[in-house]
Amino acid sequence: MTATALGVATLTGQPSKAAAEPVVGTAKGIVGGALLGGEIVAIGMGAFGVSKGWPYLVFPPLAAVGGGIGGYFIEQAAPPAEVPLYMLAGGMALVIPTIIVALNATLYKAPETYPNEPVQNQPAGEPALPRTSKRPVHVPMSFVDMHEGQFALGVPAVEIRPVYTPEEMAKFGVAQAREVKIPVFQASF
Repeated sequence: MTATALGVATLTGQPSKAAAEPVVGTAKGIVGGALLGGEIVAIGMGAFGVSKGWPYLVFPPLAAVGGGIGGYFIEQAAPPAEVPLYMLAGGMALVIPTIIVALNATLYKAPETYPNEPVQNQPAGEPALPRTSKRPVHVPMSFVDMHEGQFALGVPAVEIRPVYTPEEMAKFGVAQAREVKIPVFQASF
């Protein structure tokens, strides 16, 4: 009944006047400027090949602070909120490329004289074949095991399985039961 009353009130009520509210750039310029400032410095450092990690921890955050201050003034100066919005979108779009450039620049590179490198970067020869015994290792699967004259004790491979198949249960009308198999002795010659 309540739903019917709300439906009738909605359909018969007077439509309100639609008005578009202006978009305000609340902190979009600050955040966008901070992102862009830090990213531009980090991408520049990566492009110039700065390979140490500490400059990435110092200079991009400083540039982000400067970019945030600049973004505040851009937000105050630009009456429409489009410029701060574009700054925020650009800053968000450059996050992943900046991470990739910075990580690629700081990637560990082995020195040219690294001792494990092949001489003059020639490919290594054929790898040595692993040593294998002529006969496979026998694993005892029962408590007492005799294999080719060798006596061994082992942990039995316990098996629990159903006694009847579904077809046998339907055919003979018996209830399912479980059987436990524990190998005690195994011998092979």
